[in-house]
Amino acid sequence: MKRNKLLPVTLIMLLFILLQSTLLRKLPGSFIYPDLALVILVFYSTGKGKMDGQISGFITGLAEDFLSLSPPGFNSLIKTVIGFIYGSFKGKVFIDPVFFPVIMTAVATLLKGFTAVIIAALFIKTESAPVVFTSRYAIEMLENCIAAPFVFALMKAFKFYSAEERGL
Repeated sequence: MKRNKLLPVTLIMLLFILLQSTLLRKLPGSFIYPDLALVILVFYSTGKGKMDGQISGFITGLAEDFLSLSPPGFNSLIKTVIGFIYGSFKGKVFIDPVFFPVIMTAVATLLKGFTAVIIAALFIKTESAPVVFTSRYAIEMLENCIAAPFVFALMKAFKFYSAEERGL
């Protein structure tokens, strides 16, 4: 299996994580921004399969761990699980331009929250557990869903996987 597109997609996700962790945090007020790296991970995993989804999810999650205050491995585990789950859909779903990216991204954002709560309950003290399922989380999910069709269209334009890999 060729992994020639793994590096460029992972670098794009790393770029978005870097932007989210540095520049976007400097915006005034309580600005909430979408998790574009998660949207790209959903797109890439669905097209390339479990192994590529896990690898890119792990690498970008590890970068997110180093750039944030989360414990080492926290985001890595979350993104690896999401990469695996969405990678298992390779060739099994037809992704239309609008509806499926929105649904898949909404489910991925919920899965990110559920996984964070489970990991926090098992391994992290309750006073330092992540706060999910709040109004800020709902806004992030809405922004992810709005951005999903555009990100999917942009990534398709760059042809990160062929028609054969998409199952067409």
